[in-house]
Amino acid sequence: MAKNNPTFRTLLPLLIFLSLAFALYAQTFGHAWTYDDFPVIVENADVRSWAGFWENVYPGRPLRELSFLLDHALFGMNPTGWRVQQIFWHGLNAWLLFLVARRLRVGRFVAWAGALLFLVHPLNVEVVANLSHRKDSLALAFCLLAFLAFSRACAARKRRAGWVVLAALAWGTALLAKENAVVLPVLLLVYQRCFVPSRRRILPEGRGLWPVAGFAAIAWGFGWYLFEGGRARHLAGMQQLLQAKANYFGEVSWDLYYRMVLKSWTFMAGKVLWPVDLALEYTYPLPMDWFDPWVLTALFGLAVFAAGLWLTARRAPRVFFLLAWAGLFWLPVSNLWPLAYFAADRYCYAPLAGLCLLAALALGRLPLPLRVVLIVPVVLLLAQLSWRQIPVWRSPQTLWTQAHRVSATSAFALNNLGNVHLLKGELLKARDYYTEALAVNPLNTTALYNLGLIYERVGMKEQALKHYRLFLELDDPKFRAQAEALRARLQGAYGVDF
Repeated sequence: MAKNNPTFRTLLPLLIFLSLAFALYAQTFGHAWTYDDFPVIVENADVRSWAGFWENVYPGRPLRELSFLLDHALFGMNPTGWRVQQIFWHGLNAWLLFLVARRLRVGRFVAWAGALLFLVHPLNVEVVANLSHRKDSLALAFCLLAFLAFSRACAARKRRAGWVVLAALAWGTALLAKENAVVLPVLLLVYQRCFVPSRRRILPEGRGLWPVAGFAAIAWGFGWYLFEGGRARHLAGMQQLLQAKANYFGEVSWDLYYRMVLKSWTFMAGKVLWPVDLALEYTYPLPMDWFDPWVLTALFGLAVFAAGLWLTARRAPRVFFLLAWAGLFWLPVSNLWPLAYFAADRYCYAPLAGLCLLAALALGRLPLPLRVVLIVPVVLLLAQLSWRQIPVWRSPQTLWTQAHRVSATSAFALNNLGNVHLLKGELLKARDYYTEALAVNPLNTTALYNLGLIYERVGMKEQALKHYRLFLELDDPKFRAQAEALRARLQGAYGVDF
């Protein structure tokens, strides 16, 4: 019978997960370009032709651009068609996660429950609803493929080399999508130690190898940090992030920065457990000291996580492996090294895959009727929350309105709401948002420039020149070309030389 065919049993879940993904995200087919879609796709010549791709005007993450080339060839610049591939990758990831669970021999219930939790979790809406974030789904897909190939290599009696090569190629492809894939070899080493007999292991585990390699990496890192400009870049990154996402303009210290990092970990853990009031942008106050409840909660969570790893390393290898999965994939986006945001939904995409399997594994220890009673309403609730979150990404106006509602003191959200109204010709509304953005963050270069434009359009020359001068004095490296063009225009139009 067909249902007993291994191929049928493998492909049927794929059809189910893809169908559910397209049903859940059907709303996105009516969405416009939003957020990073503009620099990454709309204004990026790399995604429109092979010649543009090889010219590489917008460097970084070439796998994403290759996928965009296919979309452009099929659908031009109509974002509706681009949604097909976007949703496909998320549905595929749910299926690949299902296969990973089966490879871990956790049982059918855990495999189905974990994959469904991942498929419908609202934190993943940002990755699926925003086309520019395809990098996250691509990276996870090829990491999962690499894991499946590696596990087959460990189990295979013949053609092991072929599976190893396939795993290496998949990992390399994942790196072309997003840099967080760099942690995968460590996760494969954990898998090998937990589940593979010594005689069948592939990755080297010599007792002296990893300590020597680790010491060499640490020594190189300290050398780069102390003598090759790493410390200056680190401090500059901390300062920029604190200014942009915490509205802090005082003296920067490690103590202050890492308290904020710990608070952000607690904040995002809360979003994993109760994913409501989600937005592109989160802004919240700095913790004043190490006794701040958010900081203490993060430290307690770290202690629990470390204890969990210690207690399960030998007794519960599957739990240990999934904890390691979540921790390793969180590490690159944890802001131990400053990133663009303290907290972002998309940062959770790869760690959440492991956490969903871990949650399903915990449910799997319960009697079957109780498992079903618990998992069905949870999946339905998460799906409903995702369904309500998806329209937030319908247009720039809906996106930034939600960001402002969730984080009223976000200068980034205020500035982008100003952009929305400026493009609609609503100058007074735009002015009000830009002014509020500057009140929150006086170093907001785009708000200064756009206020200059608005005042110039309404004939208020002195106000326009005042804001243009402040914009030029900030000398933001990202706007150097724009600043030079502005200087030339002001010299020609008004005879002023800033």
